[in-house]
Amino acid sequence: MKIRRHLLGMLLCASNALAAGTQVEPAAARQIASIVDPIVEKEIAAGVPGAAFVFVRNGSVVYERGYGVSDLATKTKVDPERTVWPIASITKVVTAMGALQLVADGRVKLDDDLNRYLKRLQVPAQGYSPLTLRHILSHTGALDEIPGRRYDGKQAPDMAAFLQGKLVRYREPGKLTAYSTYGMALAGVLIEDVSGQSYADYLQQHIFAPAGMSSARVMLRQGDEKGVATPYEIDDGRASVIAYEWYQTPPTSSMVATASDMGRLLVVHLAGGHAGSKEILSPDLTRAMQTQQATNHPDLPGWSLGFQLDNVNGVAIVEHGGDIGGFSALFALMPDKHEGFFIVNHGESGDLRFRVKQALLDALYPGKAPTVPAADAKNAPGLAEYAGRYISSITCRTCTISEDQIFVVKAQASGTLSLWGQTWVPVRRDLFIRDDGKRMLGFARDEKDKIVSVTGGSWRVADRLP
Repeated sequence: MKIRRHLLGMLLCASNALAAGTQVEPAAARQIASIVDPIVEKEIAAGVPGAAFVFVRNGSVVYERGYGVSDLATKTKVDPERTVWPIASITKVVTAMGALQLVADGRVKLDDDLNRYLKRLQVPAQGYSPLTLRHILSHTGALDEIPGRRYDGKQAPDMAAFLQGKLVRYREPGKLTAYSTYGMALAGVLIEDVSGQSYADYLQQHIFAPAGMSSARVMLRQGDEKGVATPYEIDDGRASVIAYEWYQTPPTSSMVATASDMGRLLVVHLAGGHAGSKEILSPDLTRAMQTQQATNHPDLPGWSLGFQLDNVNGVAIVEHGGDIGGFSALFALMPDKHEGFFIVNHGESGDLRFRVKQALLDALYPGKAPTVPAADAKNAPGLAEYAGRYISSITCRTCTISEDQIFVVKAQASGTLSLWGQTWVPVRRDLFIRDDGKRMLGFARDEKDKIVSVTGGSWRVADRLP
């Protein structure tokens, strides 16, 4: 009975796609449900109040479902079409789309100095080359991650005023990737300065409305949270209400939407930037959002223009995660398979989304793990150059660094490396594989052939300390 209700809801939500001549197969919905439902239902039973999921294929919604409740006090059931969720850092993807629309319109060039277009502030040179839109969308801009973006939400933020004096550069742009909230915040200021509209109004007019995302909006000030799922902290299976988080940099983290509307955004990306007959972003720039632009090692996935990249079971993944007080989310595309999914749930930094992702890929596209070479103790002396202290690329460089922010790479007598509590076996120079064969690790060198960075792919980057 449950499955039939879910299928009916899915078919109704996919009516626009069906009108365009596509077909939704109940068997496909049952398959996705059989993979996802047991994992999410177990999480709900373990104390997570609510979650929502949507899976799309070939322009149609295959399956969507709400789980649990959006608020424990009212016991309001999660509805994929009605329950509005914060999507946190997935907002950065939409910000990238907005900035790239300006490129498509010929109003901004990807490789021009941003200072040509910014009106309310300028990026300081600080001894480095000009910063470009390509740099900030590919997370190679090297702007420091200075804390202090949160505020009380009592009035809408002035992003340009907030960023004055906070754009601190720490290395030459375009060299290495480093997850950058300040870069994406600057992209939001660029949208405002070039378009003449507020960031929120621009997204509404140029992305949300044409994509049919009626629930989507940007939370700017207290009161905007009305109708949004309640944030909960999960501790030992107990959910406690916490306050909503407000940011001075809305383009990095402040969008909210229903799961169904995020499904519509998936369809736009899989349709070459189109929502039906409406072009939201050109096919070429949509492709650029799904194509690697930068990485710290050629054998590991890096960044496109706005998305994190991954590869699971040989399937290319274009994705972005989101974490904010009370919520976790993941927006993922498999462009080569014409599929994608979105999942959101209560509880910040939860791994439910990653378990669902792995289960989907294992079931739909099972792959054979690569062979792990045998570790050889004779290699141990040559691994010493990788050993040392590293800091996450998200760490503030101009702040005092504490010991708990430092990762230590150790060369082991077995001829392997240890990092993040895991063992890594050499494959070839600067490339390692985890001893279970499921992950790769790569190191980057500078022009003097010195190790400067380690990457596990996309945002999983740490820079070596002197």
